[in-house]
Amino acid sequence: MLSEQVLPDMRRMILRWQGLMIVWGRSISNKVLDIGQFYCPGCGQRCGYALRQDQKWGTIYWVPIVSLEKSEPYVECAECHRTYPEAALRHDHASAQQQYDAQRALEGDLSKMLCEVMALMAGEKHSVSPYLCGLVSNAVRRLLRIEMPEDDILAAIAAAPDQPEALLGNVERQAASLTDRGREIVLRAAVVAAPKPLTESSGTLAIEIGRRLGMKPEAIYATLAEFSVR
Repeated sequence: MLSEQVLPDMRRMILRWQGLMIVWGRSISNKVLDIGQFYCPGCGQRCGYALRQDQKWGTIYWVPIVSLEKSEPYVECAECHRTYPEAALRHDHASAQQQYDAQRALEGDLSKMLCEVMALMAGEKHSVSPYLCGLVSNAVRRLLRIEMPEDDILAAIAAAPDQPEALLGNVERQAASLTDRGREIVLRAAVVAAPKPLTESSGTLAIEIGRRLGMKPEAIYATLAEFSVR
């Protein structure tokens, strides 16, 4: 292990047990597994890299105690700070460029899908608020580790089909390219975008989005329980 940074999660819970106050929360560590040189297709040249992995922890008194979830290892370029799958370390110039083009296309499809479902849940297809743009930008950053400009967010929402079934079909098509954590982020973002408290119709729509993502029922209801009041 070369280095590790622990980022505190602001969500904290104070529990009382037999007169004792227990502070429970969550944090995320960002561990560097390896460093070296690779061909970065974004920079078009060989650059330094860090192989990183995110780890969620349950904390007691801000001390990481319980391992909750690990991300897949990913490569971060030291020059442009773009991220790539670990497989990028094994690619030559031509294959790295091909992978880069495929990844950018995938990121475009997933970011547009996020725009569509969040606007659908927010009811802001034709009048998009700056607040929703901020939520979408944050969700894209969490899911794909890229920045999506506000103009691109507005364009994606404007170009989305008006029929909910068409949007849900796109969710189902994109689900295969997502990890379990990615599916959770998409559903969480959709629920957070909806006006609170959730109505019966918005709750039903959120459940259907989770189903189209291929999530297990218990994972869907856990996400709704945690984020339906935020």
